[in-house]
Amino acid sequence: MKGFFRNVSPRRAVLDLWTVLGAPSEYRARGLILAALVTGGIFLMMTQQEGRGLPKPPTIIYFESWRADRSDAEILAGNIAAQKKADAEAAEEERHQENIRKMYKSVGAATGIDTQKMYDDGTRELQAAKKAEQERNAALYRQITGKPVPTAPGLPAAPTAAAPAPSRPAPLRPADGKSGA
Repeated sequence: MKGFFRNVSPRRAVLDLWTVLGAPSEYRARGLILAALVTGGIFLMMTQQEGRGLPKPPTIIYFESWRADRSDAEILAGNIAAQKKADAEAAEEERHQENIRKMYKSVGAATGIDTQKMYDDGTRELQAAKKAEQERNAALYRQITGKPVPTAPGLPAAPTAAAPAPSRPAPLRPADGKSGA
C-alpha cells in the first residue's frame, strides 16, 4: 500500500491533466464545451430549485370565548344548557339507530330469520354498555371529588358502590420462593 501512495501526488496529477488537455486532438474543443455545458446545466438546475426551510410559525390569536366576570351560577347554567343539548343530540341519534334496527328486523323477518332474539341480545348489550359507562363515570366522579354522585330530579339514582381500587399483579417469583437476583 505504501508503494501506491508513493506514486500518487497532487502535483503529478495536475501535470498529467495538463498534458492530456494540451495534447492535440480533433475532439478536444467539443469535449471541453460539452463538459462545461453539462456541468453548467447541473449547477443551473440546482440554483433554480426552491430550497425550503422550516415553515413560518403560526400566528396565534388569543380571544376569550366567555366573559371573565361570569358568576359560578352563570357558568353552571351554561354547563347545564350544553349538557341538555348534548343529551338531546344523543337521544336523536339513538332514535335514528333504533329506526335502523327496526328496518333490519323487518328485512330479517321477510327473509325468514329469527330477528327477535338478535334484537333482544343487541338491546341487552347496549343497556349493559350504558350501565358500565354510568358506573365508570360515577367512580371517576367519586375519585376526583371524594363526594357521592349527585342525582338530578327525574333521573335514576347513580350507583353508590365504591369502585374497586386498581390492583397491580404480584411480581413473578420462582417456585422455591427465593428471589432470582
